[in-house]
Amino acid sequence: MVFWDYLVLVGYFAVMIGIGVYSSLRIKAQEDFFMGGRSFGKLLQTFAAFGAGTGSSDPVNTGRTTFTSGMSGMWSVMYWLLVTPFYWIAAIWYRRMRHLTLGDWFVERYDSRALGAGYCVFGILFYMVYGSMLFSAIGKVAAPLLEVDTFTFMGQAYGIEYLLVPVIGVVVLLYGILGGLHAAYYTDLIQGLCIIFLSVVLIPYGLSALVERFGDPATEGLMAGFGYLHQQLPEEHFHLVGSTSSSEFPLHRIIAVVIINLIGIVVQPHFIATGGGSAKTENTARVGLVTGNFLKRFCTVGWVLTALIALALYANNPELSIDPDKTWGIASRELLGPGLTGLMLACLLAALMSSVDAYMIVGSGLVVRNLYAPYINPGASEAQYIKVARLTGVVVVGGAVIVSLFYMNVFEQLQLTWVFNILFAAPFWVGLYWRRASLPAAWITVAYCVLMFFLIPYAAPRLSSSLRTDSRFSAMNQIIETTTIRSASPSDVERREAAIEVWESRVSQIDGNDLDQAAKDAAIV
Repeated sequence: MVFWDYLVLVGYFAVMIGIGVYSSLRIKAQEDFFMGGRSFGKLLQTFAAFGAGTGSSDPVNTGRTTFTSGMSGMWSVMYWLLVTPFYWIAAIWYRRMRHLTLGDWFVERYDSRALGAGYCVFGILFYMVYGSMLFSAIGKVAAPLLEVDTFTFMGQAYGIEYLLVPVIGVVVLLYGILGGLHAAYYTDLIQGLCIIFLSVVLIPYGLSALVERFGDPATEGLMAGFGYLHQQLPEEHFHLVGSTSSSEFPLHRIIAVVIINLIGIVVQPHFIATGGGSAKTENTARVGLVTGNFLKRFCTVGWVLTALIALALYANNPELSIDPDKTWGIASRELLGPGLTGLMLACLLAALMSSVDAYMIVGSGLVVRNLYAPYINPGASEAQYIKVARLTGVVVVGGAVIVSLFYMNVFEQLQLTWVFNILFAAPFWVGLYWRRASLPAAWITVAYCVLMFFLIPYAAPRLSSSLRTDSRFSAMNQIIETTTIRSASPSDVERREAAIEVWESRVSQIDGNDLDQAAKDAAIV
């Protein structure tokens, strides 16, 4: 990155913080801070749904899974396509609830402040996990763009992402804490346009690079790049559904991911605002939520095409052999010129900020409405509630930054978010449609999910190490071996060459105890 790239970044940060300062002047009450006075029209509601639903992890995850699995890797994000039609039904629920948080709905439906407090804890933990994924994604992209791998602190070297993540967190806090949902929605409009730009900007540069590398730029145009794309990649990389032997997303996994997210999406805490609660009317809520999410689906097509181009061009890149999460960052570094590299990073920061600012505000609303007001200071003034909300926003973003620093694996973090929502999904669905749903049943369901999905799988092997090798728990289904015979494509050959290079490099640096780990890192099928 050069001077113009850094100038673009500084200008972007200044505009975001300025919007936060301006919006802070309009905050008078809780509803202004948490819901923007329920005054947003179709345009802002659309970009709010688009921004909150499109994080910096989405192009990174799509790039990673498409690089490793071909076009079927798009389902790491595109699974929401099959969930989107249900948003037309769900949007009016949140508008008709007239609550400031989903925790308020649980309090009213089950007549239990404790259940609302339990949902508050769930919401804060969810945002820490989900937000950490977005911060990790920025670290994966920014490191190749900055062309700086490490920095030194107190005599010890750390990855550059461990410096970038806290700095970005501070900027998000500055404008989100000041301006509330008004600042979040106005910045979402700007950031949404940035996300659309980043979704398509690499495609013409990539196609041109394909023609330049494999064809004749003097006689062939940009569209010839698609032909070279097909020449370089195996045919199966253009299949929408992958096979169990060569893809991370065969049909059965796609179906499972769609179902679990359809069940869990309704209890994501920000849906009370971006899902329709902050809209002027019910129709605005529906149009905003559905249109915003369809925008994301179109952007996903751009991310997939960009990742396929990156695979055709950089299959032999050792960096990508070791860490496919860096696909987007390396493609941006290699294809874009001065100024555009900084703009790309600004656009990815926009994707992160447009999500995290909404999460921070909704999370602070949960703390104020479902912990502080009912248990600590029921008689507080509106000004006190807003002050507490601003302070607790620091907890949400700070927690996400800390989790990110300890858990820098974007795809694994994504998979964790798929199951996290299940904790409160059943009490919501059953409570919405069945009058006889009771408070004890809700608590039993939540406790069971915590135990079975998280506590027992995490704690049992650590408390009893013999469980890991116990034959009763390690039995496997019948293994079916499938052999696929096809001609190796040029990208297959290059990926294998990169894997061999990584292997030889590691073998020359490590002792025999670490050879198995080196083999895993370098293995490419």
